[in-house]
This record gives sequence, structure tokens and C-alpha cells, in this order.
Amino acid sequence: MAVYLIRHGESEGNRKGRVQGAADFELSAKGREQARLLGESMADLPIDQFYTSDLTRARETAAGIEKYQKQKAVPSKDFREIYLGPLEGQTREQIYDMYPKVRQTTILRSGLEGTETDNEITVRCEKLYHLVKSIKEEETAAIVSHGGFLTIFFMYLLAGENWDQLHRPFRIDNTGVSKISWKDNRLAIHYINQYHHLK
Repeated sequence: MAVYLIRHGESEGNRKGRVQGAADFELSAKGREQARLLGESMADLPIDQFYTSDLTRARETAAGIEKYQKQKAVPSKDFREIYLGPLEGQTREQIYDMYPKVRQTTILRSGLEGTETDNEITVRCEKLYHLVKSIKEEETAAIVSHGGFLTIFFMYLLAGENWDQLHRPFRIDNTGVSKISWKDNRLAIHYINQYHHLK
């Protein structure tokens, strides 16, 4: 059993330096090329179960993989980026000017009214965890999602519901691929943020 967790390609929001959250942005020209290269790199890896965030930048990235697979990606809002409410669409500088206290927290977990709470994030991590654990031993799965949500999911894998007590150490670049698996009910993290397909 192997599960590939994939961040979407560069979006127009990324290109413009906008904090996206769950706001919907298309891939940039560079992002479409990244998705093409990603799909080519996974062509010899048959995917049995395929899922994607329902946001455009993730679905377009998944489409780059679909060209080389029999399976079509099933979209789900459960795999969206963290919802950032009033911060979405702003640059980091604008956010820090409007909400100075965010400098002392993080943009993903600012605690501002109208943003996704830690409890809500935990529920989504649980859903992804149960999906991943349901993958059969002989199957391969791929999930296209977002950098913030995926890095928090890795924290959840390590600490469960106590993930919010950890410092978030992970970084996942556009079309960065991470691989995990379970054997005898033991988690293995094979690698995080591999993007050799872009070189």
C-alpha cells in the first residue's frame, strides 16, 4: 500500500503573492507546465484510488496526472486548503498591516473570526486519515491537495489530535510529492516534498 500526497502546481494566486486559503484560483502557465511534468513522472505508477481537492488549482493539477492514468480523480471539499476568511486574496504585507497580531501566530492558524478553527481542521484530518487507512495493501492511491492542509496532516499523523501543540516544520512546494504507507499497522513516511520531476 502506498499513498502519494501531492500539492497543486503554481496558481495565479501563488504567482501574484496572494494568500489563497479556500479562495479559488486557476493554475498559472508555469503551474500547468508543472502539472504536465508531474503527470509524465507518474505515468508508470498505476493509481487505483485517486482524489483531489475540488478547488480549481488542485483539479487542474490532477488533470495532468489523469492523462496517464485509468482512474479519474474524485473531487472533495474535504481536501481543500485551510479556510482563511478575511485573509484570503491579500498579500502577507496587507495581512500584517490589517491584523498585526497575526505576526505572533500564523496565517494558517490566526484565530481570527471567520477562519477555520483547529477543531474543524482536526475533523478534516481525521477524514483523510480514515480514507488513507482504508487503502488496501495491494493498492496505490494519490491525493492532490494544498500545502497548508497537507503539512498539518503530517503533524496529525505524528501527534493525532494534539497536532496543534507542535511547531509546523514541514514545507511542500508546488507539485511536491510525499509518500506514506502502512504495514502491520505501522506508519512509514518514505519522503516529503519530492519534486525531481521539475528538474
